[in-house]
Amino acid sequence: MKRTATLTIALLSAVALAGCSAGGNAAEGDDTGESLKQVTFAVTDQTLSAATASYATVPGELGYFAEEGLEVTMQPVETALSGVQAVAAGNAVCTYASAATAVPSAASDPTLALVGSTEGNMFRVVAPKSSGYTSVADLEGKTIGSNSATATGINYAIGGMEAAGATATTEQFLPVGFGAQAALAFQQGQIDAYSAWDSPNLVIESLLGEELVDLDSVMNDLNGTSIFVCSRDAVDTEPETVAGIWRAFFKGAVFSLENPEAAIKLHWEKFPSAKPTDGSEEDRLALAVRQLEVRLELTGGEGSAGTYGEQTDEDMQKTVDLLTEYGVIEADGEVPDVSELFDYSLIPAINDFDPEAIREQARNYTE
Repeated sequence: MKRTATLTIALLSAVALAGCSAGGNAAEGDDTGESLKQVTFAVTDQTLSAATASYATVPGELGYFAEEGLEVTMQPVETALSGVQAVAAGNAVCTYASAATAVPSAASDPTLALVGSTEGNMFRVVAPKSSGYTSVADLEGKTIGSNSATATGINYAIGGMEAAGATATTEQFLPVGFGAQAALAFQQGQIDAYSAWDSPNLVIESLLGEELVDLDSVMNDLNGTSIFVCSRDAVDTEPETVAGIWRAFFKGAVFSLENPEAAIKLHWEKFPSAKPTDGSEEDRLALAVRQLEVRLELTGGEGSAGTYGEQTDEDMQKTVDLLTEYGVIEADGEVPDVSELFDYSLIPAINDFDPEAIREQARNYTE
């Protein structure tokens, strides 16, 4: 039985999570008279950028959460760590966080459960096409921009360089922020390359007015670098709620990959503050659509195990081993064993939907 979607978004700071319930309360019913269960999801992107449209907006606006009997409050937080802390504190039932944060957190906190992950890796090292660089190995002795002095992208770049046999040091990284500041650093010759994730890389490219290319790196081919972190108690006592959240998440991904422009327009209508103000309407839409497309091309498909949300143990262990070796994941003692760390018991339920029906809906969608 379908219900009218109700997605409540609270654009508050991470501190405000203390006042949010992780779930368990009944919301007012829809026109069927049935109540929706209220839960909170911590979104680890405080700006609700275009790349979040597929899960922060689409599942609510198109009724995917309501079909699960859920009213989901999407609570933006500053970092992946903030999201995981919200789950641990009982202020959110789930979050979507980087492996760098999710893996060591779950390894040390039994109240957290890792119930799945998305395919691919959104982190990339990029350089102007005109530079002639094709691999991170070409960056030995070069200056690489990062968004901050402690950015995860630094470790991804160093790991890729060392794996390729190049010498890499933290001293060759220059914090240049995001957007216009990073583009200016390229223009002024302060940096030769930049290491971050897909969305800021595309913004820099648009401002620079020159194509940025992904440099070859062993890190590019990793799977499962973004992980579903949920309350262990919720997984054990309310598995249908947790499965419903991630089933709606993947429905949103399938719809958005098929019709990214519709997803972005829905996102901007729901969150006007997420819409850029620079450039023409056409340019803003084109960039946002490209950001969402790139994110979903990297992470929106089935995992290496052949189902949404699941990677093979071999692939996932390779990811954890490599990220631990190069400091992306900080582990005390032994490298975590993914076969013990992940709980894939909800994967069959998460995949209990028809992707082709969602694609058909996306193809036929009209505003």
